[in-house]
Amino acid sequence: MQLPAALVPVVAAGVFGVCGLLAAAALGFLLGDFGAEAGVPRWLMIAVPGLFAMLFALVVYQGAATRVTTMGQSLSRALLVALLTWLAFSALATVVWCLPENYAACLSNSLVVSGILGGGPLLIGALAAGFIVGTLILRERQ
Repeated sequence: MQLPAALVPVVAAGVFGVCGLLAAAALGFLLGDFGAEAGVPRWLMIAVPGLFAMLFALVVYQGAATRVTTMGQSLSRALLVALLTWLAFSALATVVWCLPENYAACLSNSLVVSGILGGGPLLIGALAAGFIVGTLILRERQ
């Protein structure tokens, strides 16, 4: 069964969303505690990384059906999705927790803390999603 080229970004967004949600759920107690300090519901702090991953996968995997010819190319796109998700989540955390006059200093702290606490599971989730999407794309070529 052939996966139409127009559906590749949509499928990628779904796969990245599920993997991002699972990774964030694994970190749920940490993310939930940070959210509770700022008055943000626990479920929202768990859903946001998955939603960001879906958004960025939808953009990054545009045209991937014709351009991705090796698994490495899909995994590099997955790393880009992970990096953009990390940056966006850190920026959101900065806006939620910090005063506007402290945004620059707070963003650097937010990047470090979110990278240390959530970087591993979210990176593994993104690489797993990139592998799944890459397998689907490359399988269609055979």
